[in-house]
Amino acid sequence: MAKAPGKTAKRGRSACIIGAGGGIGQATVRRFAADGFDHIIAMDLPDAADAIAREVGGHAIGLDLSDPASVTAAFRMARERTAAIDVLVCLSGIVDNGKLRSLTLERWNTVLAINLTGTFLCCQASQDWVRDGGRMILTGSLSGRTGGVITGAAYAAAKAGIEGLTKSMAQELAPRGITVNCIAPGIIDTPMLDVHPADRKAAMSDAVPLKRMGRPEEVAAAIAFLASENAGYVTGEVLAVNGGFRMD
Repeated sequence: MAKAPGKTAKRGRSACIIGAGGGIGQATVRRFAADGFDHIIAMDLPDAADAIAREVGGHAIGLDLSDPASVTAAFRMARERTAAIDVLVCLSGIVDNGKLRSLTLERWNTVLAINLTGTFLCCQASQDWVRDGGRMILTGSLSGRTGGVITGAAYAAAKAGIEGLTKSMAQELAPRGITVNCIAPGIIDTPMLDVHPADRKAAMSDAVPLKRMGRPEEVAAAIAFLASENAGYVTGEVLAVNGGFRMD
């Protein structure tokens, strides 16, 4: 269809979602596709990335956050597919319940390598790939504020570190008009919770003022807001999505 005289076609938005194959990741990919993003790059372990990318007609790139070389290769490939993106969302992570007494140094290093260092490497690799005026959204956790009631020391420390990284990047990238924010989910009904027995999950739900777990789609909706033009004056913030479990 020809453009009306004097009209300029609006450029479609593009996004890269890291951890696209997880419960919240899949919900976010679907939400962005529904919101009209015309170019979505799904990064995750290969099989997980392929499945969700095929569903929305996006592009899949395999990524292992524990391997810096894999991160470098993934973003090199991503830049070959598109010169710049509007939104970067970092959702990858692993849960760990190890407490101080039982936590080994090897496990500590693994959890921080994936949950904190991996996020840092992705942000560092993409800082010049995100357009001026773009959005970067990281994933913290309720555990980053509480220290983890059920989750362990390494997980809580990594997620608290994500909040600090968010605020530092928000200040550094503000001159380019890039906002950097953190989403902090509480108890969300995803496969990640399968490490807990049913009775423990029931107890967790009962402890939430709303008396239920959150849905991945509800977290995706919060991410979509932070990615939108309406959030242009929001940066360096941690947005809790926890059903009132913790009210700061």
